[in-house]
Amino acid sequence: MTADDGAARRAPNPRHRVTFGVRAVAVGFLVGLVTLALAFAASWGPDAPGVFLLALLYGVGVGVITCLPFGIVLGLLLRPVANQWVHVGVFFAGFTLASFAVIALLSPSRVFLESLPIALIIGAAAALARASVWKLVRVQETEQATGPGAGP
Repeated sequence: MTADDGAARRAPNPRHRVTFGVRAVAVGFLVGLVTLALAFAASWGPDAPGVFLLALLYGVGVGVITCLPFGIVLGLLLRPVANQWVHVGVFFAGFTLASFAVIALLSPSRVFLESLPIALIIGAAAALARASVWKLVRVQETEQATGPGAGP
């Protein structure tokens, strides 16, 4: 193996304009988890600290099984898109729609719109989680061709 072989193997994929690592995934997951726990505990008054801790403990288990894989898949699918606002918007929409579908299917309520506020809170937490890792991801801008024969 030559030095050129190692450099070629580590060259970034030009289609992957946004790359993220374990640190970005962990920070995003924790921000989303804490945001949701705060949102769910906010309306409990004096019981809010206990509800917050309960939501954190319950949220870790549910989040690792559902939200973490979904967030990673969304992040991988969005690698070609350099605009991070698009990432934040897709995280909001994706998590809102997915949680709305799950809640509507599993809820004993027959009124779908009762599930919408919770789905919007989950979507907002996901968008905030993605926005929180803005500086932790690497964005590779496309290079403009310059020089002789580069075209107009």
